[in-house]
Amino acid sequence: MSIKGLNCLSAYVTNLERSKRFYAEILKWELKTEVPGIAGLSFGTSYLVIHSDDRGNPEHRCGGGMHALVDFQGVDAEHARLKSLGVPVTDLKNQPWGQRTFTFTDPDGYMWVYGQPMGSH
Repeated sequence: MSIKGLNCLSAYVTNLERSKRFYAEILKWELKTEVPGIAGLSFGTSYLVIHSDDRGNPEHRCGGGMHALVDFQGVDAEHARLKSLGVPVTDLKNQPWGQRTFTFTDPDGYMWVYGQPMGSH
């Protein structure tokens, strides 16, 4: 038995339609799964599943319970594109571990970090 890697990330969201628009239209991730209360989106070699948090279950905490670093080629251009669309992004930063990164949050406050190895264009 061996670990293969991340299968998917899951997050509970307060407004499924708003979150689908954010991920599919703003971030340009591909909507692959759409069933009542759930949507799945593909980005690169990864997958995000968002669930409607309409069950009132306190275990389905929204807003900040997830943090993900996404490898992104062309991070400077994507930073500029998201900023032009009104997404509140942090400044680009060259990290001591060798990546150029910026962060933003989705409509429920989940943090995403986009990063690219410094020196790769």
